[in-house]
Amino acid sequence: MIDDQFQRLLSVQDHDTRIDQLRHRLDTLPEKASLTAAQQACQQIHNQRAVKQVQRLELQRDLKRNEDELAVLESRVKRENDRLYSGEVTGTRELLTLQEEVDGLRSRCSDMESDALGLMEAIEEVDAEVESLEASLIAAESEVAVAQQKLAEAEAVVQAEIDQEAAARSSEAEEIPEAALTSYDGLRVRMGGVAVARLRNGTCEGCHLALSAMELDRIRHAPANELCHCEECGRILVRT
Repeated sequence: MIDDQFQRLLSVQDHDTRIDQLRHRLDTLPEKASLTAAQQACQQIHNQRAVKQVQRLELQRDLKRNEDELAVLESRVKRENDRLYSGEVTGTRELLTLQEEVDGLRSRCSDMESDALGLMEAIEEVDAEVESLEASLIAAESEVAVAQQKLAEAEAVVQAEIDQEAAARSSEAEEIPEAALTSYDGLRVRMGGVAVARLRNGTCEGCHLALSAMELDRIRHAPANELCHCEECGRILVRT
């Protein structure tokens, strides 16, 4: 007949094992992987949008610089063109030189206007890409929210099972002598979770090694409530 404290230790160990399994399940829920994937997808879109926003800012700066330079150039064209027709310059060679300069300035203005048009078109394209990414980001954020909700629900289910097992474990542990429980808790850490093993046919079912005849005889004659340990692995032995 198994002493009651050892029966309770076996029960506590069963609860602890189940709790360990449930905690592992909690850490490896498929909903957690789904949430991570959704968050990564969302972050990727966010990063893409950030790149496009920087690109748009650079294009806008280029356009502003172009417009400022064009304004200066157009002012210069007007000034030189006014000189050309003001009568201030009368020499034929000087007039030709001035006309060539005005023509050159106008050509540069035309090139800069073309550049400005190209920049504006590029900005429109980037704006469209940013708008598309923002729509995608809203959808991705919605998927993250859904994944978070599903994970929270799944975690709540597992946590409820953990709490139930922990309550049952606590109830069993209350009836175990403190010395036995302390020994069990310490061994469980060192023995990978299995601190109690049955002694069956002279063999410890924890390490599966046979005890010596002398040790078996000592255990056989020990009081039923005495805490006995396997001489090989150190686990608490439950005599059957």
